[in-house]
Amino acid sequence: MELDKLEINLRRRTSWEAIDLGFALARRWFMPLWLLWLASAAPLGVMLFLLLHEQLWLLILLVWWFKPLYEPPLMFWMSRAVFGEQLPVKSVLRQWWTVVRPQLLLNLTFRRFNPSRSFTLPVAILEQLRGKPRRDRLRVLGKNQHAATWLTVIGIHLETILETAFVAVVFMLIPEDLRWTSLNDLIFAPGRIGEWLQLAGGLLCMSLIAPFYVAAGFALYLNRRSELEGWDIEINFRRTRERLKMSRTQLADKGVGKYARKTARKGSASLILICLVSFLLPGSPAEAGAPVSSQEAKPVIEQVLEDDAFGRTEQTHYWQYIGQPDTDEKTDNSWFFDLLEGLFKILGGFFEGTAEVGKILIWIVGILLVVYLVYRVAGNTQWFSRFQRRPVRVSRQQPVELFGLDLRPEQLPDDLAAEAHRLASDGAFREALSLLYRGALVYLVMQAQLDIPDSATEGECLEMVKASRTVAEAEYFDSLTGHWLKMAYGHITPAAEPVLSLCERWPEVYSNVDG
Repeated sequence: MELDKLEINLRRRTSWEAIDLGFALARRWFMPLWLLWLASAAPLGVMLFLLLHEQLWLLILLVWWFKPLYEPPLMFWMSRAVFGEQLPVKSVLRQWWTVVRPQLLLNLTFRRFNPSRSFTLPVAILEQLRGKPRRDRLRVLGKNQHAATWLTVIGIHLETILETAFVAVVFMLIPEDLRWTSLNDLIFAPGRIGEWLQLAGGLLCMSLIAPFYVAAGFALYLNRRSELEGWDIEINFRRTRERLKMSRTQLADKGVGKYARKTARKGSASLILICLVSFLLPGSPAEAGAPVSSQEAKPVIEQVLEDDAFGRTEQTHYWQYIGQPDTDEKTDNSWFFDLLEGLFKILGGFFEGTAEVGKILIWIVGILLVVYLVYRVAGNTQWFSRFQRRPVRVSRQQPVELFGLDLRPEQLPDDLAAEAHRLASDGAFREALSLLYRGALVYLVMQAQLDIPDSATEGECLEMVKASRTVAEAEYFDSLTGHWLKMAYGHITPAAEPVLSLCERWPEVYSNVDG
């Protein structure tokens, strides 16, 4: 991380100062951040509209629910911009899925109600941590950090206030003769037109608040990392080093003589000052450091505490006019109860929509669980085979030739290992390996009843042996196949030692091959 390129002034800030810094960054880069949010949310909004245009309340709820899908591109762009690299919006959109994909499912389910979402987002997007490293990192970053939660609470209230204000402004712009309902009903009991207004206002307000919310969370993250890792100290050290380099350069240009004369004058003044101070110090260290007894100190302490500077209690009385209570007029509180009733209606609709979304999620989780169980049961072949109808074994004529090699047992010598050893000793390695390989195939097909198709290759035959035979036999056949393929197809003559070793190990592995 190149801290020298940071375009913000790193210093010790409180959490609220960091949030203020984030708001300043959002104001500075509002347009690209706003366009990125719209480019992420608009396609999903159009798709949901085509599917749910008859249920606008559900459309509004889903657009709000998918907020974690729109915010990562903003965080990605800002992480480059603070280091002086302001990417074009098109460039970020080309990387959209790469930026959004990390931990997307968790962000849309379990972490959806995380009140510190904007503060923890850089850990997943920029540091790309997950699992236990992510939890440990968040435990360190989030210690005594509560401003991110309050940021989310304030953001929710601002969105609600702005949306209500948007609907109210649109309503006030409508001539009175054309108004079909009251403002109270339009907000708390909207009809079809009211739902459309709330949808438009909600999208507009979410798009306006999102850049500030993401930028403030990112500023909190940078401030916390600077506090933990001492970024401000490191930058100050680097700047000091640069100033020292410049000073040395300037001294070299101006000459050392003038600097030496100034240093001599400063040294003389310092020496005179030290001499004057020495006369004001106690005569001896013993007198200056002599202990004072408690009897001597007590009257001095009491005399000091009697002074008015150490506190004085004074009680005063004064009259305050509180006015005359108005008993004639009664306060009309009906507006307050209407407001409460409207809020309860909104909460009722919200919980109803949340219940519908929860029901859909429960069905999805249930289906995934059933698919997973079926997959695990199907993978347990020993248990699953009890419930399968065993296929009828069809007798198949054993092949007499594979890979161009004659597999008739009568074509093999009586003592195959001895014959192969003799051929290898005479230098006929190809004939020795061919004899050993044919004998192994005869054993696998005739005695081990291994069903090797006529179209199988040497590699497929090796995989079948590894899957069905013992480890020792599979290792021997693997070595034999490798030497045979190098000799037959690669025309690479092997050394005598491995071929003789294969001949000597033959009786241990295939002792029952009949000639």
